[in-house]
Amino acid sequence: MSRLSGICFAALIVVLASLPVDAAAPLNAVALADSPEGNMGGARVRVLHASPDAPSVDVWVDGAKVFSDVEFEEATSFVEVPAGTYNVQVVPAGLTEPVVIEADLELMAATDYTVVATDVLAEITPVILTADGSTPAPGNGWVRFLHASPDAPAVDIAVADGGPVLFGNVAFQDSASYLPVPAGTYDLEARLAGTSTVVLGLRATVADGGVVTAVATGLAADIGVLENFYFVPAAARADGVGDSFFVTDVDVNNAGLATASYQVLWLPRDTDNSSPTASAVVNVASGRTARWEDVLGTVFGVPDGTDALGALAFVSDRKDLKLFSRTFNRSQEGTFGQAMPGLASADLIPANTTKRILFFTENADYRSNIGILNGTGSPMTVKWQRFTADGTMVDESAADLPAWGNVQLNQVFGGEAPVAGGYIDVWTEAEGAAFAAYGSVLDETTSDPTTVLPQ
Repeated sequence: MSRLSGICFAALIVVLASLPVDAAAPLNAVALADSPEGNMGGARVRVLHASPDAPSVDVWVDGAKVFSDVEFEEATSFVEVPAGTYNVQVVPAGLTEPVVIEADLELMAATDYTVVATDVLAEITPVILTADGSTPAPGNGWVRFLHASPDAPAVDIAVADGGPVLFGNVAFQDSASYLPVPAGTYDLEARLAGTSTVVLGLRATVADGGVVTAVATGLAADIGVLENFYFVPAAARADGVGDSFFVTDVDVNNAGLATASYQVLWLPRDTDNSSPTASAVVNVASGRTARWEDVLGTVFGVPDGTDALGALAFVSDRKDLKLFSRTFNRSQEGTFGQAMPGLASADLIPANTTKRILFFTENADYRSNIGILNGTGSPMTVKWQRFTADGTMVDESAADLPAWGNVQLNQVFGGEAPVAGGYIDVWTEAEGAAFAAYGSVLDETTSDPTTVLPQ
């Protein structure tokens, strides 16, 4: 194993202690497509930001900005240049100083260079990976590995579930050369070198002719920092109209390359959920889906005969989870119900943004409800205006929601029935607030609900 350099580094580290950074960067894996077929004979350069506590950066080459606002774990595209010597500088995004990294790069023709910013900010160091543009044999791909986690010990990269070691004893800032493998998808794991202790799971997809660089990033010390929130705005284990009984199933899919840890939080309706009931911490491997059937009964022990209505939050150490839920009625004739996608925090409605919910119907055949969820740990007020189909505003009202609170307002156009094509505008003016909202149109005979998402 070796650090691939052969390059003269002119100047290195400047501490940016005064700059705001996001300190939480759990151990993770990033896969880069090396695409050697794209090299047209010149030198190609790209940059990977792998310094876990450094801010976003700009990259300058010979005094000109080439890459802007490169975030942690983000890789730029390749830029092709004639062979020669180039001065590369890395600075905080939007600034011209201080210079975090400066290097004079001697670039050869028909060669690809990946400049990886590694280590914590106070010790930031570039590691250079090179590739000569050759390609795998038909039916195969190539994969190599770089250890860029500053506080993680040396690791073995192996096939998951006790499989053979592919790259052995790779230390921080060391890389392993390309390994030819048959094209396919591989579940891999990083183990403490020489042991069977798994510290990171990852999935690598290698296409026919594909060339991949896998990079371990982040900090081992941050494993278990659960700070990324996802929401299922409606969940139930409760009686419906007639003899209907509703339960909620949830799928949690890990779309990232590393194993994700998460907890499920139960957020009962009309309640201050500052201290919610939480499940144990569980894991879902890369590319896998965990299905939580009747989640309120199986996870939180809600018994039959208890009308449990509310929402769910999932809090994880990863930003790559995808969620989908179905709240449905079980009956001897089968099931019917309401599907609802999960929402990451970034998908919530932020302050001073108005969204519209359509399709409100209130008559002898249908009734319509609206649900609202506070996606923060602080109280907020959500406001709304109701309109009939011809655009006439019926009224304006508001709901005060406690921390992580949620509410459902039933038959919201009951006083104006019959109504078809009604709509509601929702917003909040609370600074820093974010919320979810949805409409639900139900068949009066069967209680079969239809979800209506805001637009």
